[in-house]
Amino acid sequence: MSGHSAELRRYPRARASWRVAVEMPGGRTVNRETIDVGPHGVKVKLDESVGAGSRVRLRFQPPDRKPLDVESIVWRNDSDGPVFVFVNMPDEDFERLKSLVDEHRGS
Repeated sequence: MSGHSAELRRYPRARASWRVAVEMPGGRTVNRETIDVGPHGVKVKLDESVGAGSRVRLRFQPPDRKPLDVESIVWRNDSDGPVFVFVNMPDEDFERLKSLVDEHRGS
């Protein structure tokens, strides 16, 4: 992503390798790692492309060890993996994720 595009984000993402289970369209689940994480979305290391606009469930294992289960939509597919935007995330999960991202960016 270009520097200009990164500046347009609502909140900066943190480079982070967290375990994530990706429930693909059709129900198949694959276990991967994140590339970067933000309170609004995530990029995942995934060899296969997922159709833009597809709904995908993500189950994270963040550093605080409390699982996070979120609904998402595929925003785009980059060469290193798809970018997912979170939808219908409860406020408490958003605030928790924002705090985790802030902690990770500060380390």
